[in-house]
Amino acid sequence: MARRKSKPLPVPKPIHAKFDLAQTTSENKRHWANADSLSARAAASYSVRRIIRLRSRYEAENNSWYAGILRTAVNHIVGNGPRLQMLTEDVEANRRIEKAFRRWATKIDLADMLRTIVEAYWRDGEVFVMRADKPQNFPMTLDLRTLEADQISNPWQASVYSDAFTDDGIQFDKSLNEIQIYVYNQHPGSNVPISTLDGAWYSSREVLHLFRADRPGQTRGIPRATPALQTLPIMRRQELATLYSAETAANFAMYLKSNSPALDPTASPADFAEIEIARNMLTTLPAGWEIGQVEPKQPGPLYEMFQRQALQSFSRCTNMPYTLAAGTGKDANFSSFKGDMKNVWEPEVKCEQSRVEFSIIEPVFQWFLESAIYTPGLLDGLPQFGECDHKWHWPPLPELDALDAANAASVRLSTGQSTPTEEHARRGQDWDTESVRAAGDFGVPVEVYKRAVFAKTFDSTASAPTATSVTTDTTAIADTAMNGAQVTSIVEIISQVAAGVIPVATATALIGSAFPGIPAANVDAMLLPFAAVAAQVGAVGGPPMPQGEYTTIGQRAFSNNQKRIMKSLEQFAAGEISQVMAEQTLASIGLTPDRIAALIADALDGGVQNQTISEVAV
Repeated sequence: MARRKSKPLPVPKPIHAKFDLAQTTSENKRHWANADSLSARAAASYSVRRIIRLRSRYEAENNSWYAGILRTAVNHIVGNGPRLQMLTEDVEANRRIEKAFRRWATKIDLADMLRTIVEAYWRDGEVFVMRADKPQNFPMTLDLRTLEADQISNPWQASVYSDAFTDDGIQFDKSLNEIQIYVYNQHPGSNVPISTLDGAWYSSREVLHLFRADRPGQTRGIPRATPALQTLPIMRRQELATLYSAETAANFAMYLKSNSPALDPTASPADFAEIEIARNMLTTLPAGWEIGQVEPKQPGPLYEMFQRQALQSFSRCTNMPYTLAAGTGKDANFSSFKGDMKNVWEPEVKCEQSRVEFSIIEPVFQWFLESAIYTPGLLDGLPQFGECDHKWHWPPLPELDALDAANAASVRLSTGQSTPTEEHARRGQDWDTESVRAAGDFGVPVEVYKRAVFAKTFDSTASAPTATSVTTDTTAIADTAMNGAQVTSIVEIISQVAAGVIPVATATALIGSAFPGIPAANVDAMLLPFAAVAAQVGAVGGPPMPQGEYTTIGQRAFSNNQKRIMKSLEQFAAGEISQVMAEQTLASIGLTPDRIAALIADALDGGVQNQTISEVAV
């Protein structure tokens, strides 16, 4: 039986597809005329970076929007500067290094220096920091010198310009890691009477470079606002044009115009003549003439809209929300602003802090440790420099809703999603340092304060478990520790028991309810001696204990009850109120029915003596 031949598979037809963006037409060829295939280094060449850098500085010095955006970014990214936290096993050494670094940072004003560095980095695209010395700060003579991008460039050597691994004063290896940096001794734009192009090569360990690489292979930085920098001159031109138009309209107080065709329009020497006008005068005009005024049409309704849209376009490339860039929230609601700050600006700030920390802060800290060698005893207890575990805490962004932030932190802590160390780090603080400070403010040991925070966090009256899970005398004391006001309250209750004002059982229940942390055995021990005294007062041979509905009331309540009883009985005896009303009034005071009946009977018999009322008022 012959096999049936299978049919050949159909050959797929070629798909003819294309990207519209890849097409060059008469409509878009002018727009894409400047698109090129240059490398990152070639596109950001020396001449290109210099022009952009100069124009960026010019706008920052003459445009309030740009200057405000730079200041806001610097204040949020740097703030008061990062705080060092050492994490080695030697606690004493950690505190010693942290204190020494804080003092050194204060002497050289490191926070202000970082603000200058970050502003230059955003405005110019890059900035350099060089190690320097300040002998007057002996023994910690380390100092920092900030350098603008203009001061880092190639020396006047022909061999440098033909080196593929040198880019405008920076030498690299094949992996584009910086090796050497050429630094001019003076700024090329200085007006000093010496050569401004003399300099020397320095190791990359001595000169730090902060910039952002937007493309692979990029070795020098460009200003952050480069994509939208041309928007700023447009805003200023519109602002000036609007001002000139308004001034022109305001300069013409009024003009005379003819409304009669009988007047001869022939030119005369009086044309365009200026006439002084007296204030609040009354005048008449010749027939056929009337007064006119130039209508001020600027600023028009589109002025503010254009300025707002232009600023939104400019601030977008910086990832700064418009509300923050404009410095006002009148065009945004609170919820939208919170979302922009959380989802747009906060990630940008954290990324910039990370870049500054890696490029500047960490190398500077290594310089600090190297200089600390010459300070006796400062490095005692620390491991090798490369093994010194530490962390940097940056100032947090301003809290938009303090209550909401506190509630969120409380939820994270109580559900185990965070720790006190992490929550304090969010605020730029150290948990260990702040707990010691808080415990000192409250006058309690640190362990007691931390146990109180633990109980509050997890809504528990039990003390925090210790490492050995053994209850010590210190723990028992901490659990029952009371402040002065609480001790005074307990003493007052015991005094009332001793005076026979309240019984022992009532005092026991009262102390147990008000102070649940005090063990019942301790309460009984406090009240036991006074219970014996109370029993002796009521024993045979002693004065009789008062009886009645108001035995435990104070003197003021007793006097008030006596007055109310007397007034009610007097009104009943005088016929002002009925017997039923008198009985209800006495019952509301708290008297028993038999006492009410006795008082009513006495009132019917001719009155009630004060002594009788005193006996029932208690």
